[in-house]
Amino acid sequence: MASPGGRWSNALGKVINALEEGFIALLFAAMTIVTFSQVVARYVFNSGMVWALELTTYLFAWLVLFGMSYGVKVSAHLGVDAFVRLFGPGPRRIFGLLAVAAGLIYGGILLAGSWQYVSKLYIIG
Repeated sequence: MASPGGRWSNALGKVINALEEGFIALLFAAMTIVTFSQVVARYVFNSGMVWALELTTYLFAWLVLFGMSYGVKVSAHLGVDAFVRLFGPGPRRIFGLLAVAAGLIYGGILLAGSWQYVSKLYIIG
């Protein structure tokens, strides 16, 4: 028999998944609209928005971050685990922890680079 809290937890998980999927779709749609309008403005009206490429870059960065998170949650990431499957459960867990550590290191590097980039933009004004 399932615990009463399990039903609420499952419902909350579904709501969070729906919100995350919607936000990912919104980011992708915004990127598409900005890029399309920039192409039309440039080639039809011989004009353009100077901020369109930067906005698209920021939207893409957020799309990657949310997409990675969502992909891990729903096990949608491609993985080559033929080597890892040669080992028992203990070493598999160690490899999993190493993969998580590598992801956290990557996130830290991304955060440090982002901080430097935003700092430079702030200095420029």
